[in-house]
Amino acid sequence: MKINFREIELSDVDFVLEIENNKNIWKVSDTITEYDREEIISFITKIIIEGLDNQQKRWIITCNNEACGCIDLFDYDRHNSRAGIGIVIHESKQNKGIATKALKKFIIFCKKELKLNQLYCTVLPNNESSMKLFTKRGFIKTGLRKEWTKYENVWYDEIFFQLKL
Repeated sequence: MKINFREIELSDVDFVLEIENNKNIWKVSDTITEYDREEIISFITKIIIEGLDNQQKRWIITCNNEACGCIDLFDYDRHNSRAGIGIVIHESKQNKGIATKALKKFIIFCKKELKLNQLYCTVLPNNESSMKLFTKRGFIKTGLRKEWTKYENVWYDEIFFQLKL
């Protein structure tokens, strides 16, 4: 199983649409309504044109050259050399070690190519798989944001993790 990541392309629109409109991940992605094809095309086009100048960027995770997930940087801060990170694996490809391998490679890329000093992420307390993924790669719990995220009229805490590169 060869795991990699690559720049997002317009040909990824259907895959990204499927990921973004998966209601099972809305609670952790701050999504509250479905996207249409034109919105995703606009999103991808903006990433291609602006890259990290827009303070966010998405890459496609591949398994044997097939799209299987996405990895994002957001809140990119060039001056302070840090960014937030998020990762999602398509439901059909989960629990196969893809996220672990992709995150390992992406951390190296962030340090060597993007010259980042630090990555951070937030995880809901009941998301054991994400906590395990990030702590396995060296992220350390540094805080708790009480009632930080609202989903379907319920407030959820978020655990804050940081990784010094």
